[in-house]
Amino acid sequence: MNIVILGAFGHLGKAVYQLLEPLPNVNLTLFGREKENIEVASTTKVIFGDATNPADLEGALQGQDVVFSTLGPFHVETFATPLVETMEKLGVARLFWTTQFQIRQAEVTEENIALAKTFGFDEETERTYVANQQLGARIIEDSSLDYTLLMPHFFKYDNSIEKAILQDENEMVKGEPISIYSLAVVLANLLLQPEHYSRKGIIISASK
Repeated sequence: MNIVILGAFGHLGKAVYQLLEPLPNVNLTLFGREKENIEVASTTKVIFGDATNPADLEGALQGQDVVFSTLGPFHVETFATPLVETMEKLGVARLFWTTQFQIRQAEVTEENIALAKTFGFDEETERTYVANQQLGARIIEDSSLDYTLLMPHFFKYDNSIEKAILQDENEMVKGEPISIYSLAVVLANLLLQPEHYSRKGIIISASK
C-alpha cells in the first residue's frame, strides 16, 4: 500500500509516520515544507513543497493509494481546493482529511469555548478555527473523492495511552481530549483499512 502524508512534519503527521514506517507492505511518502533535523527511514520518500501549489502536489500524489492530510489548521480552503483538483486530475481517490469534532455543530458551545481556552485559544480564535474547518470539510464533501473526514477532539501533546471512542459524525461527542499518541494509533489503523468509513465523518475522542 502506498500512503502519502501531507503536512507530514507536524506533531500528528510525525506520530502517524512513526507507527506506520516499521510495517511491511507499506510504502510511505512524506510531504511538507522544508524543515531541518527530520529523521526518517532510508526507505521513506521525502518531498518538500507547497501544499497550495498543484504542481508540487502532483509529484507527491502520483501513484498513491491513500492520501492522509494533516494540512492546516487555518485557511484550510487554500489547501483543500488544490488537493481536490489534483487528486481528481490524477485519479487518486482515497483521502483521509483531518478536520475537527465541532464541524457538525450549528454553534460553538460555551463549554467548548471554555475548553479551548485551556488549550490556549481565545473565543475569537476558536470560532474562526471551527468556521474555517467547516469550510474545508464542505470542499472535500463536494468533491468526487472517496473521503473520510477525521474529526478528532482537542488533542494533547503527550504520549499517554488512552482508550479511544469512535462515533458517527452527527452524534454528540461522548469523550474528551485525546493524546497525540492515542490519536495517531487510531489514525494509523484507519489508514490501513481504507475500505471503511467511505464518504463519512468519524469523531475521535478519549474515554473519560
